[in-house]
Amino acid sequence: MIVVTGVLKEEIIGVFREMLPLLENGELLKRNYSRGIIGGNEVVTIYGFVGKVESAMIAQAIIDKFKPQYIIHCGSAGAIHPDLKIGDLVCGSNYIEHDFRAQNVSELSGSSKLLEKIADVYDRINFGTIVSGDVLVSDKEIKMSLYEQYGALAVDMDSAAIAKVCQQNGIEFCSLKVIVDTSEEQAHVEYEQNFRKFSSFPSTIISELLDKHLL
Repeated sequence: MIVVTGVLKEEIIGVFREMLPLLENGELLKRNYSRGIIGGNEVVTIYGFVGKVESAMIAQAIIDKFKPQYIIHCGSAGAIHPDLKIGDLVCGSNYIEHDFRAQNVSELSGSSKLLEKIADVYDRINFGTIVSGDVLVSDKEIKMSLYEQYGALAVDMDSAAIAKVCQQNGIEFCSLKVIVDTSEEQAHVEYEQNFRKFSSFPSTIISELLDKHLL
């Protein structure tokens, strides 16, 4: 089984609308989930969480209930790498909590199998580090600091937390994000302008992956 997660409904809609047949609709921790088939794969979608705590909570709950082999997180992110533009795609090969202050911050790896399959489906994806923290980055100096410290491509509020839960449970994971803001002072405005336009793009690619590959 494969679970596809998103913060908002728009971020999983590309997978949800391709479920044929749709086997089940339900509720888990007051969040809506759906279970169905894409290609030869049994798939669950769930959305409705913000920040690292809720992301980890939902990830563990969905693992406990469905015991999936893979979790793929789809959604939006802010650009950290200076060459990334609005609408570009980033797939995390590594994940770091940038707001976790400790002597040794662990770097978590994405599933090499999932990264390979995603690259096979769509060839214009940037692979690299996604950093996560419970803050919306909207400051050019902070953005450059994250780039210089971690070599990060993008920043979000969830991927590293889900990656940590998956690592602890032996679940293969990756996060596929579309850039909707530049993580600078105008980030809030850019997000409002670009989210609806681009938010379903990652899940559309994942639906193609699930239709093409039996995981």
